[in-house]
Amino acid sequence: MEKPSADASTGQLVEYAARPVLRLRANSTWDDGFAEIRKAMLLLGEEARRLGLLTVTPPMVHFVTSDDLGFTFEAMLPLAGPAAPGTLAGKGFELAQSPAGRAMIFTHEGPYDDIDAAYEAITAFLDEKGLTSTGTYLEEYLAFPEKSDDPGLKLNIVVFLR
Repeated sequence: MEKPSADASTGQLVEYAARPVLRLRANSTWDDGFAEIRKAMLLLGEEARRLGLLTVTPPMVHFVTSDDLGFTFEAMLPLAGPAAPGTLAGKGFELAQSPAGRAMIFTHEGPYDDIDAAYEAITAFLDEKGLTSTGTYLEEYLAFPEKSDDPGLKLNIVVFLR
């Protein structure tokens, strides 16, 4: 798959399976989005280690709501399997399942600062193909640099379809 900002037609149609995850819900302004997502991922890693949970990659974010000021998201670390019965996550953390269903997956490579162009290309592609999003979007972080302007970022954008 190529960068959707260059050519969204490279998306793959898949049946995206639910996975057990450790989840943390957070809010951010648009300007602080990358830093807040990164912070949430670090907190999830610490909690997973505290609980002795085996995680697998890639970490992901489910975007829950958004408006002109910012967004609410659920940062998720996929687990190698379900947590043992009786495992109690700390305050603010949940043992849950990731979203599942029919979806298109697109790849974005380059700075997170450029991700708006990728989403615009994806929206145009879906409109052109007559596909409708459910409004559920995930980002799977394949390479997650420290700064939003780092060109080393690589992620999958998962768009769930009606």
